[in-house]
Amino acid sequence: MTSHRSYASSSASPSESERPDGGAGDATPDRPAGAAAPSAETRTGVAGEDSWFERMTAFESVLIAGGVVLFLVLLYEMEVPPQDGSFLNPPLVAIAGAILLWPLRRHQTVRALLLAGGALLLLWTMNQVAGILVMFVGVYLFAYLLNPAVSHLRTNYRIPRWLSSLIAALLAVGVVVLFVLLLAPNIANQIDALSQRVVGGVDSLRAWLATSAILDSLEQAGVVEKQEAISQMQQFVQQQARQLPEAAERLARSLGSLLGFVTLLALVPVLIFYTLKDYPAIRDSLIGLFPTAGGRRDYLVEAGSIVGRYLRGQLVISAIATFNVSLFLFIFDVPFWLLIGLMAGVLNFIPNLGAIATMIIGGLIAFIFGGLVKALILVAVLLGQGLLEQSLLTPNIMSYQVGLHPVLVLFSLLVFGSFLGIFGLLIAVPATAILTTAYRAYREELTLELSDYASPDEANGANTRPNA
Repeated sequence: MTSHRSYASSSASPSESERPDGGAGDATPDRPAGAAAPSAETRTGVAGEDSWFERMTAFESVLIAGGVVLFLVLLYEMEVPPQDGSFLNPPLVAIAGAILLWPLRRHQTVRALLLAGGALLLLWTMNQVAGILVMFVGVYLFAYLLNPAVSHLRTNYRIPRWLSSLIAALLAVGVVVLFVLLLAPNIANQIDALSQRVVGGVDSLRAWLATSAILDSLEQAGVVEKQEAISQMQQFVQQQARQLPEAAERLARSLGSLLGFVTLLALVPVLIFYTLKDYPAIRDSLIGLFPTAGGRRDYLVEAGSIVGRYLRGQLVISAIATFNVSLFLFIFDVPFWLLIGLMAGVLNFIPNLGAIATMIIGGLIAFIFGGLVKALILVAVLLGQGLLEQSLLTPNIMSYQVGLHPVLVLFSLLVFGSFLGIFGLLIAVPATAILTTAYRAYREELTLELSDYASPDEANGANTRPNA
């Protein structure tokens, strides 16, 4: 009976090799004997792509091929400037690609293609309207910096937000107008004088090089040709000197016509007022565009607080540096005192490298056009300003902790500067602070998620562990 039941049992069950999904004890090249068979969900997820492509109809294949072709056309239209009278442009190509691929949007491959095209179109559009975006970004930055003053007036003095926003906007616009009316003409005159003196000094440089024994020695050694080296140096200096007034002319041309300038001048105060008045709602809307970490966006609040204190404190210190350096250089009659003072204030935003660049460029200007004594005076003034910042201004004004190592700061300056130039150097520190804060939030969220899979003993130990 025992053997009969065993035989019946074995015969009643189909052989492992005949099972459609393979038995638990069946050995395959990918799965050893005794291993559990993969679940239906796993088999579906692994073979989803292959089965979808197998079931794909000819019409769907044509749609996907057309979407890929239009994606390549989109890349070409973004890279090559359109000719006059050309009908195609990136938005039209993107719309055509979206229409083709929309019926198949539920598939992962098609969604990835749509997202890639949408991201490229968004970046291209931002590049096309960069001039308008710069104005709105500047207005938002003004509102971001002035918002604490508006909140202070509203909280402590019970002034309505619209009235405090109007006061702050008028004060900000008034400061800018005073700067343009009082300092802009002097800056333009000094730039023009500097370029003229550089061009006028080219002949002196050429005469000095012609009588110098350095080039004669190099020419005898076969390193350089004297006349060719003199000609190239003269051409380089003249080219660099002409860029100063040309830059001023390009800036004037970029302002456009008088009507456009007046319109812009009238529009900016209105934008600052409305942005300040509704700043909390605008800020919350912008924060909502960023991804969450564990359903929260605390890292954005922390990063915004760090960057806000950094920018406000750095603006105050830069303004003090500009005033002090310009004043002392004016008292000691150092040439181009206003240009050097403004350069010291602007480059103060660049940690470490800014002070070195100011010292080198300002020292060369003072030495060439004022002599050794003026150069030494400039170095002494810059060293005194640096000592004042480190001992008094930075500890009392910069009430923030960026939390960045000096090596990381220098690395970020070099990376951002290589990609974005001077603008990258200015935003390197706050941008790195935002990135590191976001990374810390992501790392903490990942740690919290992994703790859900820990054993009970490890979880209890992690909960009772004192905070660092």
